[in-house]
Amino acid sequence: MLYAITVSAGLETIAREELSERFADTGCLKILERKPQRILFQYRGNPRELLSLRTPEHLFLILKRMPKMTRSRSSLSALSGSLARFNFKEAFACCRQVGIHARKRMPFRVTSRLSGKRNFRRVDLQRVVERALLERGWYLKSSNSAIDIWAEVHGDDGYISIKLSSNDMAQRPYKQAHIPASLKPTLAYSMVRLSRPHPDDVFLDAMCGAGTILLERALIKQYRYLIGGDVSTDALDATVANFGRKHQPRQFFHWDARSLPLGSNTVDKIVCNLPFGETIGTVSQLTNLYRQCLREYERVLKPRGRMVLLTSQDALLDDELKQRRSLRGAQKLTVDVRGMRAWISVIRFA
Repeated sequence: MLYAITVSAGLETIAREELSERFADTGCLKILERKPQRILFQYRGNPRELLSLRTPEHLFLILKRMPKMTRSRSSLSALSGSLARFNFKEAFACCRQVGIHARKRMPFRVTSRLSGKRNFRRVDLQRVVERALLERGWYLKSSNSAIDIWAEVHGDDGYISIKLSSNDMAQRPYKQAHIPASLKPTLAYSMVRLSRPHPDDVFLDAMCGAGTILLERALIKQYRYLIGGDVSTDALDATVANFGRKHQPRQFFHWDARSLPLGSNTVDKIVCNLPFGETIGTVSQLTNLYRQCLREYERVLKPRGRMVLLTSQDALLDDELKQRRSLRGAQKLTVDVRGMRAWISVIRFA
């Protein structure tokens, strides 16, 4: 069966690595293409296993892929004809494996997406797909539909897919308490992966917000100790609520990250979403904050330790790193954060 996962911009390589790490040894996986925000692959195992992936936003079963979609409206006719002839038997069996109750006549809804210049609109694409399925005896339902059909055209590629994942794949059930600008779990997981988790890690997020990074670290692999802290009591309350009684040993602190009550050389990994410019104010204030935080991070980090920092102010962070002789940039990824360009910097303690 042909599948696709969609990811936030910039996380494609990490998503591909996670796929390969989890399923390549099974002999059931063949990755076909990595495209912007999308990875196409064949998988012969139970699709329910794919729902445990932590980088993707969504998982799709691809019914039809059209690699040479033209700008002309005639391409819509070709798409409609292929759906009219499509045999849904295997697709329905796949849906049942992930808990979607598929049957011959069923409620559905269509989500359409379109990029690039076309001689048709997004709504035209949606209506063509709806009409083809209505003619098969299916019926439209705007909410609580049994099946979500996605019709997408990006560049020269067209896709008709069934969305197999629920919102829990991207949002995570543990995220019960929220704070403004809270980090997406898929991005937090990717940052944790870049820290190279080890079972003996003492792991720190000194600006933990709602605890998303700490929770993703707790779920990824065994650890020695989790430490989180924040200057905001509301953020700490959210962290405590999201953790509940799970994931011990760990400890949370109300602190200022510029003065950490931790011993020197006591932390193996630091993963942190640094404040962006709009949350602090002036460049001078942000520069001082980064300088003082990096000084503390450098102090508490063990030799050969590792930091993963997210910021929209990469030039500012780079300038401050140059002032710290023991810290060396090892990797940098450009990512999208709430529509804003940002960077994940991986830093080694030299």
